[in-house]
Amino acid sequence: MTLEEGQVLFFEGDFGKSLYVVRNGELRGTNTRNADVNVYGPGALIGELSLLKNEPCGETVTATEDSELQEITSENLDEALEKTPAWFKSIMQFLTGRLAIAQSNKHKSDKIKALPSLLYILESLSSKAAQDSSAVLLTDIFNSVHNLFNIARDDINELLQLLEELGILKVQGPEVIVKNPNVIRLLYESICFRARYKKMPPQILSMTDQMVLSAVIKTVQQDTEPLNNGTFTVKTPDLLKNSRKAMHGATLTTRTLLSLIDRKLLNSSVSFSTGEDLPEIESIPFFFGDFDTILDLMELNRIYPLLDKGLVEGSK
Repeated sequence: MTLEEGQVLFFEGDFGKSLYVVRNGELRGTNTRNADVNVYGPGALIGELSLLKNEPCGETVTATEDSELQEITSENLDEALEKTPAWFKSIMQFLTGRLAIAQSNKHKSDKIKALPSLLYILESLSSKAAQDSSAVLLTDIFNSVHNLFNIARDDINELLQLLEELGILKVQGPEVIVKNPNVIRLLYESICFRARYKKMPPQILSMTDQMVLSAVIKTVQQDTEPLNNGTFTVKTPDLLKNSRKAMHGATLTTRTLLSLIDRKLLNSSVSFSTGEDLPEIESIPFFFGDFDTILDLMELNRIYPLLDKGLVEGSK
């Protein structure tokens, strides 16, 4: 068959009943998911996944010059396969499956790579929106992310849906409400850290740190004294009492608190150096710190592993 320049072979979403071999000329495939362009010259196969796996065509293919193609229908293919060894069809199915997996993995990879750009834009736009008392427009997100990372609108929508499922934001019609820009910022910084140093634990906080901070949060919430510019103060006896439940029977000691103290998440009313003999926790009257920072960090710790899981398992 022949195609004239500008003639469409098939459209994205069509169910193809043939695959094509380019004999002469050139064709290009484009799609609505991203700006990738596939160029098909002499010898190239077109439409094999749609035919062999009965899937809709993933792109619109157009002749960029007068072209000649060999059309192979499903009937022609079945007749040809009947004349080949039995193992040949199995090899074709295997290779087709591997190609589909490769395309799916690329789709996942593109979204994972675009996530930091989306988080950066969300934090930036939401901070500006808070000053202007307005929500973030979806069109601003789409345009800004597209300028930083060439990703399709559908993929951005998938990422926004994942963030919404995690409770980070809310999509309301043409607008996006970011519930906590600080968590967005922390998540962005954590992902950048992992990308830079090629390492990051499955969770931001250790299990012990999580239990201690849970006890701190419960103690602060039970206290009738208001926070002082966001700074909390917890009396050691109250913290010890709540830690018995939060730590499931484990004993809260000064050494247990060391990692949180080193990270300035908790501050002790008694100064001491980690290289010295540590004081008994009962000898420390109280601990203090920034309550919002602890709440944000606990939220980040909840989101982080779920986000990774959602990116891998939720991508299609």
